[in-house]
Amino acid sequence: TSAKTEALMIKIEQDTIQVERKKELVAADEAVANKKFADAQSIKDDCEKELAKAVPALNAATEALNTLKQDDIRVVKAMKNPPSGVKLVMEAVCVMLEVRPERKPDPSGHGKMIEEY
Repeated sequence: TSAKTEALMIKIEQDTIQVERKKELVAADEAVANKKFADAQSIKDDCEKELAKAVPALNAATEALNTLKQDDIRVVKAMKNPPSGVKLVMEAVCVMLEVRPERKPDPSGHGKMIEEY
């Protein structure tokens, strides 16, 4: 019985050494994971701060869009070649309303396709 106990004690000591090695590896991996988590959390916090700044502007722009009337759109549609400022604003309105542009050949004759809102 004492020989079995002695053999069991030796096996337990060997297993304990292996467990300690694995424990050190796990602790090192945990430290790396915690560092990456802290970095990711920092990036998330920065993004949330930037988003908090942008949301009021988005809400104001959406409210401004809601004031547009059908007659305002007809006036712009009636223009054959609206000024560049009007084009830019209408493109922004289309983006905000998720209206996709039409792909048409470039009128300058270069053979390229352009996105026209």
